[in-house]
Amino acid sequence: MDNLITCIIGAFQITLLDIVLSGDNIGVIALATKDLPERYAKKASAIGVFAAVLLRIVFTCFMTYILLIKWLPIKLVGGILLTKITWNFIKPNNESDTTRVSSSNKFIGAIWSIIIADATMSLDNVLAIAGAADGNIVLIIFGLLLNIPIIFWGSQYVSKLMKKYPIVTYIGGAILAHTAFKMILEDKLLISFLPNVFGVIIPNAAAILTIIYGLYIIKKPVHIH
Repeated sequence: MDNLITCIIGAFQITLLDIVLSGDNIGVIALATKDLPERYAKKASAIGVFAAVLLRIVFTCFMTYILLIKWLPIKLVGGILLTKITWNFIKPNNESDTTRVSSSNKFIGAIWSIIIADATMSLDNVLAIAGAADGNIVLIIFGLLLNIPIIFWGSQYVSKLMKKYPIVTYIGGAILAHTAFKMILEDKLLISFLPNVFGVIIPNAAAILTIIYGLYIIKKPVHIH
């Protein structure tokens, strides 16, 4: 009975954790697919979900070995990559450029962005799930499987919101910017040199500046030539 109660509590913790952790992945997929035609968007979303879950399974299998590589600045490199991806998502599009890019090229670009971003964020997510599961493999697998519907349906819904309300794009960008700078500042190469307060102020400042930038872009008058 005690084991059953422990499993139920663990499953509930992982469910809540998954909803929170999947926010970053949902944001990435929604931002990457918002400008794609619907048939391409659904394919890219499905591939993105598959990549996110597959990467988490790989990281879970090799977690012990990954953590032994003390010198590897995983979070620093991942955070820098995620910063670049975030900027690519929120920067203004040159209409003349976008019209020359075919849907298939946009599709490939979206998939690569999703996979790279997922790879940078999956390690943190797996560490959190493994911690909540307390080494229980069944609960870890439950957490990984639970990701599939949350990320897929969540990204579809958020992508529709982004098309309808442009500010949602920049809210998604703000979440990714916060994640990126948090990862950079938590990397073992920097964490010993910087005051702890930096790890709070800089990610929050990055998120706020992204939303301010978004409001500026949305309010900026469109010049008709």
